[in-house]
Amino acid sequence: MSEINIAVITGANSGVGFGTAQRLLQHSEDNPTERIKLVLACRNPTRAANARSALLKEHPKSEIDIVILDVSLVKSVFACCAELKKKYRKIDWLFCNAGILSCDYVDYGIACKELIINPRRLLTATKCVVQPKGRVTGEGLGETFACNIFGHYVMIHELEDLLAASKEARIIWTGSSTAAKNYYDAQDYQCLTGEFPYESSKYITDLIAVALNSRMNSRKIYTFVTHPGVVATNIVRDHLNWFMAKVMHTALYMARFLGVNEETVTSWNGSFSNYYVATTKPIESLKRTVKYGSYIKPWGVTYVHEDPMDYYDEKEANDLLNKLDELLAEFQMKYQN
Repeated sequence: MSEINIAVITGANSGVGFGTAQRLLQHSEDNPTERIKLVLACRNPTRAANARSALLKEHPKSEIDIVILDVSLVKSVFACCAELKKKYRKIDWLFCNAGILSCDYVDYGIACKELIINPRRLLTATKCVVQPKGRVTGEGLGETFACNIFGHYVMIHELEDLLAASKEARIIWTGSSTAAKNYYDAQDYQCLTGEFPYESSKYITDLIAVALNSRMNSRKIYTFVTHPGVVATNIVRDHLNWFMAKVMHTALYMARFLGVNEETVTSWNGSFSNYYVATTKPIESLKRTVKYGSYIKPWGVTYVHEDPMDYYDEKEANDLLNKLDELLAEFQMKYQN
């Protein structure tokens, strides 16, 4: 009997995380020699249980576990990792997927302007989403930074030995096609003061995903970054009224029909790049300095495109890693001593 593979997915109860779970279970059914056990790492126990039930309804013979994790709180990350270390002797895939795009409100004035000047950008970027500044967690970290970056960084550090116990572990960060260097300020690496903290955080994600390879490849741990295209998840939809949510959904499909290939719309389509990077063999065929993006043809066929990361700066990336290491050490002193 083949050895079972362990896949941990953060934020797996909805959106791209749920789509990734669906794809992995389908892969496990289609490839009996590559059996997969899922671990849904979620903040809300009820939603996690509902997601597990929905997945088991689609794939009744699957093995699915749940661990509670709030990536915005380092204390929760430590507790989750301790539980994983008790339950498992290895992890083959770690999907760093959970994240937030905080929104105070949608600026319809900007949306109307973009509709006239640059309709493509309106449907592929977040210019009209007014993001809050200075929002922090209960532990004093920048909220977007904690959710989108640091919680996962702590997980990787804590689970490194389990990942190294795999024959070929893959860490897959869900990035964004909207990641932008011009929104990043090295003095504000916690994304507290910038106008677009989400885009800045995803730029940092790109840098970290590439830079970690120099630290971890010797242990046969490989890190990659993907993006789901434009998915109509609740990350923005919850800030719209019912009518505008329907308008957004319809507009995304219309844009796809007109050739805007980023409009993946559904979580199943958006998760294709995660699935691709997780299952492509041999691993040497995957590049570590590109972002694998989910794209879709007008008639609905998904594909992966290698988006170049020409903005990658090794010194900037290593400076960031050093800052994260210092921050991690502070929390280890606080919670683990």
